[in-house]
Amino acid sequence: MEVPVNILKHGAEEILKYLGETPENAVKIAEILVRADMRGVSTHGTYLLTVISMRVKGGQLKLPTIPKVISDSGATAVIDGMDGIGMVAGSMAIELAIEKAKQYGIGIVLIRNTNNLGSLACYTQKAAEQGMIAIMSCNAAPAMAPWGGAEKFMGTNPIAISIPADGVGFTADMATSVVARGKIRKAARHGIDIPDNWALDINGVPTTDPNKALKGTLLPMGGPKGSALAMAVDIISGLLAGSGYGPLLKSFHVLEGPTRVGASCIVIDVSRFMALGKFKELMAEYSDSIKSMKKAEGFSEILMPGEIEYRKEQNSLKSGIELDPQLISTLDEILVQAGSNIRLGENKGGA
Repeated sequence: MEVPVNILKHGAEEILKYLGETPENAVKIAEILVRADMRGVSTHGTYLLTVISMRVKGGQLKLPTIPKVISDSGATAVIDGMDGIGMVAGSMAIELAIEKAKQYGIGIVLIRNTNNLGSLACYTQKAAEQGMIAIMSCNAAPAMAPWGGAEKFMGTNPIAISIPADGVGFTADMATSVVARGKIRKAARHGIDIPDNWALDINGVPTTDPNKALKGTLLPMGGPKGSALAMAVDIISGLLAGSGYGPLLKSFHVLEGPTRVGASCIVIDVSRFMALGKFKELMAEYSDSIKSMKKAEGFSEILMPGEIEYRKEQNSLKSGIELDPQLISTLDEILVQAGSNIRLGENKGGA
């Protein structure tokens, strides 16, 4: 079912305020979650409102979220997320990194003691829209074994990179595991098998059963290369930020205490190296060169990183956001509890 973008945003804001967030925070969180849904990344979208609600009602998340800047020196800063909703600390971090990049050419902001940040691309794109290159990463609860291991140690530890360009632009957002853990959770909820190269069961044997995969361990993308990247994210976003890492992290989806997630934001001002207009011209040439080349067998076009999500976002603006009917029903139940007049299931299509 398609839900209009503005209705979903307002509904998300109402739910967040009902759970205890400030109106200002609710707007920021809803923006991140709804944009993820618009881009087709539903595992990191408004579905997370159900998890936030569970944690608040289970006494594992105290609102409102009040992150604090605990270190601020030149081009760098550290933010303590105070175990609040991750999108608040994440928004503060990218905004601060952008301001520092404008002043110093580069801004590096780390976050400690936060929670699930949602889709990192939704932050890095904010910087790209202001003529900045942004690289953001965060760690997560153990879900993946180091290459050669059979025990969970590292999280899926995603990395997102956005580069300013006209039109489609360039945004890569990926887990360092073969697949994001959220996709396996989604398969488990719908009773769907997963490919046998995504995960191992508790005995270290490849499995197509998503439930066994969740109890076992995900596989790193590219074998030892993905394993190394996941470790680097854990070190920079976790150790360096003074946050948790490896087995010290807890799952946001389970009521087992603070997750201790850490993150890093690096923003670079393109104009310190060349005029932004010239850079965008070069990006257009670069993209055109790639997209116009001879196609491999079985391919009708070559897509730039983030192009699929860009197309989905444009379609969402026109036709509304495609949401799972069960999720709509669950969110509407919370809206009823909140005393809101908004009903997602009663609106169809359009922005």
